[in-house]
Amino acid sequence: MRTCKIAMCMALAFACFFCCGISSAASTAADWEQNWDAAVADESVISISPGTDGTQMRFAWLTAAGDTCAFRFGTSADLSEMEEVVVAHTWTITGQTRCSAVVNDLQPETTYYYTCFSHGVWGEIYSFRTAGSKLTALFVTDSQLGRSGNWRSKDVLLHDVAGWDTTLSQAVARYPDISLCLSAGDQTEKGFSELQYRLLLAPQTLRGLPMATTIGNHEFYFPYLNLHFALPNRFGASVIHSLGDEPYYFRQQDVLFVVLDTNNLLSWDHEAVLEKAVRTYPDTKWRVVMMHHSLYSCEDTQADGPYLRKTLPPLLQKYGVDLVLSGHTHRYSRSYPIEGITYLEGGCCSGCNSKASPDALPGYTAAGYAQKNPVYCVLQFGEQEISVCSYAVENGESVCIDRGTVTAQTRDENTPQMALWARIFQRALSGFGRVVSLLFV
Repeated sequence: MRTCKIAMCMALAFACFFCCGISSAASTAADWEQNWDAAVADESVISISPGTDGTQMRFAWLTAAGDTCAFRFGTSADLSEMEEVVVAHTWTITGQTRCSAVVNDLQPETTYYYTCFSHGVWGEIYSFRTAGSKLTALFVTDSQLGRSGNWRSKDVLLHDVAGWDTTLSQAVARYPDISLCLSAGDQTEKGFSELQYRLLLAPQTLRGLPMATTIGNHEFYFPYLNLHFALPNRFGASVIHSLGDEPYYFRQQDVLFVVLDTNNLLSWDHEAVLEKAVRTYPDTKWRVVMMHHSLYSCEDTQADGPYLRKTLPPLLQKYGVDLVLSGHTHRYSRSYPIEGITYLEGGCCSGCNSKASPDALPGYTAAGYAQKNPVYCVLQFGEQEISVCSYAVENGESVCIDRGTVTAQTRDENTPQMALWARIFQRALSGFGRVVSLLFV
């Protein structure tokens, strides 16, 4: 009888926990005030990026010019049993050294520990856990640290990083199996601000969560995004190159992710990336594209991309894309399937400049969010559908604002290809574009 009572109490507590919502402590500006000096002084704050597939993880950090770094990882918490990985050292136009390390042959559902050596000392030991057979990903956009006011103001940065940190901690508390963070651009307000990038990477959640970033209109013009993240399969054969970073692609479990640079309006470049990605990973169940600018925004103004709406959707349909992730407007919306593709507009995840969806939504919009709070989305990839669960952070707690599903497109067995004339022109001009970009990097 005693055992039954204990079991019943535990069941009730469990039910109350999930019905009432998770209330993990919200980060505040006051909390970050206490840690400010350490956060802004951490030149070597490390980032984790996804690898080419689930067996790989990639790391990057900046350090002083001429500094020699090292990297160790293993499955023992104290790294008593570990491997040392070769670190690539690259001089940067910022006068620093960029260090990067790639870890291979990772096993699923396994916890790994790692540390890096820079400035003459070994850093703290952190951990990450690889995904299982099913992928759960966090989707955010427009953290844009420094946007809520004067981008130089300490108070502004404290506000924005506290909101960013709260969103991350809320998401992983509610979904502990999240193993990937997808960020659709405008990670910082000023692409040339090293301070804003240090704060972007400062939350402890990111020591164990790989982040796939996107080039937004606030970072395309300076290479800090490229320097801070060791992204996989960067596509260096574009005609038009952003200084911030390159398009890229990778596979996680049964999902192909393709990240496009929509600051570039040249459709040949977008198709070249899509073709290369699908040729590299032709057999994934799901195909997801992430970009900064929204093709089907709940605003329906097309102010930033009327040309993109004309040129990109036919390419997305051609290459069998199921889901498109975007941001830019700071408003949340989810579309009905348009020619089989769902468009998810992520809102603003830090609360730096959150905006409400309009009262009158366009006919293609299935859901919006009419309040001004930080928003994040959780994507759960199953065999038959993608589950989309979207949340607003209201008063430090997660509130569900939308749920939906995405079903897979029926694809032709043959891999799509660029038109021959388009491929010839794109490849001929890409070499020239690369030379021009190198003159500025």
